[in-house]
Amino acid sequence: MKYSKILFVFVALVFSPLLNAGIYLEKPDHFNPRAAVIGCCYLHYQDKILLLHRQDDTAEGNRWGIPGGKLRDGEPVIDAIVREVFEETGFVLDKEKIRYIGKVYIKVPKFDFEYHMIDYREEIKNPGDVKINFKEHKGFTWVTPQDAVQKMDLITDEDICFEVTFGLGRERD
Repeated sequence: MKYSKILFVFVALVFSPLLNAGIYLEKPDHFNPRAAVIGCCYLHYQDKILLLHRQDDTAEGNRWGIPGGKLRDGEPVIDAIVREVFEETGFVLDKEKIRYIGKVYIKVPKFDFEYHMIDYREEIKNPGDVKINFKEHKGFTWVTPQDAVQKMDLITDEDICFEVTFGLGRERD
């Protein structure tokens, strides 16, 4: 985890100014979350992760992100992730196989939020069994983290989280 934090600090310092965003390991001054705490979960199949394509009329519409969502008041992070993953994909996660990656504080121009990253350490057995919630998503794909970062229109700061979590570099112009 120590290496991850060093890498995270490096990535945040390099890329945050380019995105007009602030990503912090510690809660920054004047941090006022507009949204509830957000959690997300990386689901794996072979060398790929699951991405969901957001409906046009949702926040971050027509962009790609990993399963996750808002925590309810007082809801433990792991319980929220299990609930959100089931609601968005139909997959039932075993809590014993969840690895908590960490929490970051994100400040973007329109709002602030806490973002918890979770990794599901068991490979999904039947990747075609995704049952998406069509109110929120219009499709899904399994993609390598590298291809997601380099080729897909990801939700705000998702690329940085992928770079931190998977130790990726991004090809820059």
